[in-house]
Amino acid sequence: MKVAFRYGDWRLELDEGSHPRTLMLELSTGCNYDCLHCFRKAARDLKPCHMTPNTFERVVEDAVRAGVRRIVLSGWGEPTSNPGFMEMLRRLKAMGFQVALNTNGSTLEECAEELVRLGLDELYVSLEAYDVRLYSLVRRGGTLQGLSRGLRRLLRAKVEASSPRPEVRAIFTVTRLNLSEMTGALEFARELGLSEVRFSNFIDFDGELDCLSDEGCVRRLREELDRVSLKVLEMGIRVAQPNLAPSTSRSCPFVSNRALFVRCDGKVTPCIYYARSWRTRVLGVSRRIREVVLGDLGRESLMDVWRNSYARMLMRLYFLRLPSCLDCSLVNYCLITRSNESDCWGNRPSCAHCPYLHGLSFCPL
Repeated sequence: MKVAFRYGDWRLELDEGSHPRTLMLELSTGCNYDCLHCFRKAARDLKPCHMTPNTFERVVEDAVRAGVRRIVLSGWGEPTSNPGFMEMLRRLKAMGFQVALNTNGSTLEECAEELVRLGLDELYVSLEAYDVRLYSLVRRGGTLQGLSRGLRRLLRAKVEASSPRPEVRAIFTVTRLNLSEMTGALEFARELGLSEVRFSNFIDFDGELDCLSDEGCVRRLREELDRVSLKVLEMGIRVAQPNLAPSTSRSCPFVSNRALFVRCDGKVTPCIYYARSWRTRVLGVSRRIREVVLGDLGRESLMDVWRNSYARMLMRLYFLRLPSCLDCSLVNYCLITRSNESDCWGNRPSCAHCPYLHGLSFCPL
């Protein structure tokens, strides 16, 4: 079936070979940590949920048929909290997927050798502080010592197996509390064999930890990023830095990776940002985000979702047919931008104020 759109004098047609290449799977909405900056706190009616073995099997078999190559285990909870996590990882690798895991690192000590043995390709670990006390304050429920032991064990397991996998990267969420910890995080990462540190601005929801809406904090952040850049030259570790203001060079990470998000209940959404209903604040403007459900893999296939309910949204984001709310002169007065339901160009839903689209934060893809 052909999927076509009219765009002014142009007629656009979705290529018949178009298909999702990446899936972000949410294995659980549960978490053993209670981090200060976690957006789970802003979710409306986030219910405890583990993806069941039956749902998982249905999703991955459908992913094979759709031509998906890469699976990212992430979402609105800690993936390893699913009781079947290790068996699910084993199944994914047996089916030939490239697999990335986004984790708080709490289970690394007990499962490091198994992750290496199964051939996990990428591991993203959260790291918000190099100071022991600050780490425990920010990542309530965890300790820096525990994370260090887990990463050392993983590094040792890789060496013993003569394996370069998994490639380990850190995601450092920048808040008002941890600006001074950024260069220390680089030292920590190098010592424990990490290949990259990604600095990502905190996506605000309560106005207490946000740095981007405060000029003084942004100035200090810019200075810290300059210090980080100098350290990179000494250490040889890769660093990814976020934008500090809205950029005209916009790009949706999910569209760029031809990705979809599958919730623990089997429902498909366009991304992690629109997977749940919640409230957020970007650059001081509060917005209501309503979940955007494209389909249910209990009743339809990934390709049905891709070529039907998602196709128009894919086209808009691919060609950036949407306004830029974050740097609009009316952003503080406009009522339309206060939710993701629509925008002034008539898009429904709208991604015009997404911090990932503007590169302010790094999407966990």
